[in-house]
Amino acid sequence: MMALGFLWILKPLTRRLFPTVEEQGSFLKRHLLSFNANPYLVNYAVGAVARMEEQRSPEEQIVKFKSALRGPLGAIGDRLIWQNLRPALLILGLILAVTIGAVGALIFWFIFNLYQTFLRARGMIKGYELGSELSVELTRGYLQKMTEWSSRLGAVLLGVIFVIKLGQLGIKSGHPGNIFLLPAFILLSVFAFRKNVNPNYVILISLALFLAIKAVMSFF
Repeated sequence: MMALGFLWILKPLTRRLFPTVEEQGSFLKRHLLSFNANPYLVNYAVGAVARMEEQRSPEEQIVKFKSALRGPLGAIGDRLIWQNLRPALLILGLILAVTIGAVGALIFWFIFNLYQTFLRARGMIKGYELGSELSVELTRGYLQKMTEWSSRLGAVLLGVIFVIKLGQLGIKSGHPGNIFLLPAFILLSVFAFRKNVNPNYVILISLALFLAIKAVMSFF
């Protein structure tokens, strides 16, 4: 899966660290073994493995270390990027598109790619800094905090776009029901995010609620 790309990044180390053809061949082979992780977090593994190779850690230890990283980097990355951060930024893009036009989509594209570039660079630096101690960063470091904050951001933005859409559906902003709609929907969104409900389901359900609430409020 990602083994070839992983090796391509490490390839400059080959001749610098290993003088003999046999050592170089062993290095190339062990980094062509199956490896997969979230693409935005894989650089944490690359940096850590580069540090271990420079420290001349045993080959068996490096192989086991890489294999052990597959699950955590995949799970943490999927939760951070696919379940929380990208949906939150997508909702922000929708809000901006509703208020300022198509440039809102470009702002979403710019912010997401700026952050994922930062995340890749940070992963390489932090991974190299920690080496085999990378688990400290994965269990209680920056990534966990960022996942929590992006979840909260997504919940708040869902509430905002919910009220905006109600206005577009003809429910006036001064309607007394709106006083309760925003906090109620934010709480519902926070609960869904904390329970790891797919944000796409939350968005689809909210779209259905728009029509239902409009129908109810039209009688008042």
